[in-house]
Amino acid sequence: MSRRSGGGRVGRPSKGPRVVRFSRLPLAAERPVKDLASLRGVTWSEIGAELLTIGLQRRGALVDPLPLQLRRAEVAELTVRIPPAIDQQVRELALDLDRGIGIVSGALIQLGLRYATDLAGQLPVQYPTHLEARLTTAS
Repeated sequence: MSRRSGGGRVGRPSKGPRVVRFSRLPLAAERPVKDLASLRGVTWSEIGAELLTIGLQRRGALVDPLPLQLRRAEVAELTVRIPPAIDQQVRELALDLDRGIGIVSGALIQLGLRYATDLAGQLPVQYPTHLEARLTTAS
């Protein structure tokens, strides 16, 4: 079962209120999430929250049906801090699918990985064209 933290105020107040969610991420998705986090220079929790939001926006592409449960050896626990409104949407989706919130949130993160190019602030790679010459000397 997904756990929810009810502790005191921690984190960055500038991000607004957050709900702590413990997602059960399939092991196959753990390494790509960590790699993406290190590539963008953010924490695993931050990238997990962004991916969960993207997955929620594309929830129609979720694998059907999601497993009823996952063995501990098959998952990695990922803590994400999400806004209460997003948490409510995840809860409603979990109720609709009749699955645990941890499994649903992990599946949404995995789905978000497929659309990782939709992450905010990600700049497209620019390659120099033949019209752009490298600056080699000061003029």
